[in-house]
Amino acid sequence: MIVLAWMCALFFALAAEATPARASLPVLQVAALAPLKPAPDPAQVIHGGMDDRFTRSLSTHTPNAVETQRWYRLTIDRDWHEASSPVLNFTGATYIRITVYAPPDYRPHELWFAQTEELARYSRHHLALELPHDLRAGQPIYVQIAADNFTRQIRADITDMASYQAQDLTHVRLITLFSSVQFTMVLAAFCLWLVLRDRVLLYFIGYTGCQLMNQLLTSGEMYELPGGALLVPLGTHAPWLFIALSAPLLLSFILEFCELRVITPRPARVLGHMRWPYFVIAALLCFPFAERMHLLASAYNLWFIITSLWALSTVILAASRHGRQARFFLVAWLPQVLLTVLRLGQILLALDLPRWLEYSLPFATAFCSVVVTIGLADLSLRARRERDVAHHLADHDALTGLLNRRALVARLHEAVAQVRPQHQPLALIFLDMDHFKSVNDRFGHQSGDACLRAVAEAIADELRPSDSLGRYGGEEFVALLPGTTHEHAMAVGERIRRSIETLQVHARGNTFQTTVSMGVASLMGANDTADDLIARADAALYRAKTQGRNCVVAHSPLTAMAG
Repeated sequence: MIVLAWMCALFFALAAEATPARASLPVLQVAALAPLKPAPDPAQVIHGGMDDRFTRSLSTHTPNAVETQRWYRLTIDRDWHEASSPVLNFTGATYIRITVYAPPDYRPHELWFAQTEELARYSRHHLALELPHDLRAGQPIYVQIAADNFTRQIRADITDMASYQAQDLTHVRLITLFSSVQFTMVLAAFCLWLVLRDRVLLYFIGYTGCQLMNQLLTSGEMYELPGGALLVPLGTHAPWLFIALSAPLLLSFILEFCELRVITPRPARVLGHMRWPYFVIAALLCFPFAERMHLLASAYNLWFIITSLWALSTVILAASRHGRQARFFLVAWLPQVLLTVLRLGQILLALDLPRWLEYSLPFATAFCSVVVTIGLADLSLRARRERDVAHHLADHDALTGLLNRRALVARLHEAVAQVRPQHQPLALIFLDMDHFKSVNDRFGHQSGDACLRAVAEAIADELRPSDSLGRYGGEEFVALLPGTTHEHAMAVGERIRRSIETLQVHARGNTFQTTVSMGVASLMGANDTADDLIARADAALYRAKTQGRNCVVAHSPLTAMAG
C-alpha cells in the first residue's frame, strides 16, 4: 500500500508539471498545398515557386494523405522575441516521416519517430526541431509529410525552448516511472516462477511484457535501448503485434489467476473461446497489407472492447461469489480497462488524445501490474502454506502430531549417517504402553486416543529440541537421541517412566493411569545400521515386557548372547 500511495503521489505531482503555464507566444499559421501527381519538386516549393497555390487552414492540424505526400507552409503571426529559441513540434506523427525546410538555409531536416542513426536531442513524445531565434513574422517554414497508409491528423505547434524542454523532461520522467514499475513487476514474477514453476506466472510475464513492449514502442523509448534498431524495419507492425499478443495472454491469465473455470465455469468457457481471434489478427498483422487495412485495426479495437467488458463482468461475478483472487484482480484491472475503452473510443472516433488520458492509461497499467503482483505473491504464499501443511501431514501422525513411522525411520537413517564418520554416540529408546488394550476396552477408543496424546506429550517434555520422537505403531513410540551415551539414554528413559507412571489422564469424565515399558539401544560400531539399532531396542523392549513391564531395559551384547 505504501508503494501504491507513493506511485499515485508521484504521478499526480509529475502530471501537474506536464502542462506548464504557457506565455503569450506567436500563433502558428498553417497553409496547405493540394495533393499533386506527380509530387512537386522540393526545390521548387522551398524557393517559393508554389506559394500562390498554398491555401490557408483554420486549424493547426496538418492531415497527411494516402498514396501521396503532402506539403505545408508554416508561418508565425509576429516576430519571435522570446528569451529562448522557438521549437517546432508535431504531435501524432508516429511512424510518419516529416521533412522540415526551415530558414535561414532551408536545408532538409528529417524528423522520424524511429530514428536511430543520430543521438536524440529530445524524447520521441513529439517530433521537434529548433528554429532560428530571429524567426520573423511571415517567414515561411516548409513541411513535407510523407504518404501514409492511414489518413491521420498531425498537429503542428510552436513553443519556446525552455518550456518545451521542461515539458519533455516531465514526459520522460513519467514514461520512465511507468516502464520501470512494469519491468520490476515482470522481474519479480520471473523470480517467483523460477521457484514455483506455476503457469499463471508465465501468463502474467507474457501479457505484462507485451504491454511493456507496446508502451515502449508507442512512446519511442524502445528505439533508444540496445537492440531497438532491430525493430525499426517492422514499423507499425511491431506495436500492433505486441498488443495483439498481449490480449490472449491477458485472458489466459485472468482465467487461471481468478480461478474462473471453477467459480464461473460457463462464462469462463466463453472467455476462453474469445482468445482465438486474437491469434488470427496477430498473424494477419505480420503481412504487409495489414497497414493498408483500416478494417483490421478497427476490428481488433472493437473485439478488444467486447472481450474486455465480458472478462470484466466475469471477474465481477467471480468476486461476488467470494473469489479472493478475483477481488484482487478487479481492484487492479478496473481502472485500466475503463481507460483502455476510452482510449480505443478516441481512436475509433479519430479524436485528439487528451493529456490526462495519455498519461492516465500507462499509469493504470503500472498500477495494475503492482496490485496483480501483490495478488500473485498472496497466491504463492497460500500455495506455500498448503504445501507446508501437506508435507507436515505426510511426515506426522494425525492423532499425536509426532513423526510417523516413515519419517522417523528416515530421520534415523540420516542421524546414523551423520554421527558415524564423527564417531559420536547415538541412542534409541523404544517405548510401548502397558495394557493399552484394556484402556480401549474399559473407557472406549476416544479415551484411548486421549491417553496416547497425553503419553506423547509426557515423553516429549523429557526430550531435548535436538531429539526426535515418533509414533512407531499403535501404542509404540520411538525416541531418537543423537549425541547421547548409553548411560545417559538409560537415565532419560527412567525419567520418562516415572513421569508417565504418575501421569493422570482425564477423558470423557474418567481419570486413569498407565505405564510404559522401554528398551534402550546404542550405536555399537562402524558397520552398525539403523535397522540393527531398531532391532536391538525392540529386543530390549521385549525383555522389559517379560520382566514385569513399567521398566527400562538396556540392550547389551552379553544379554543378546544369553537370550
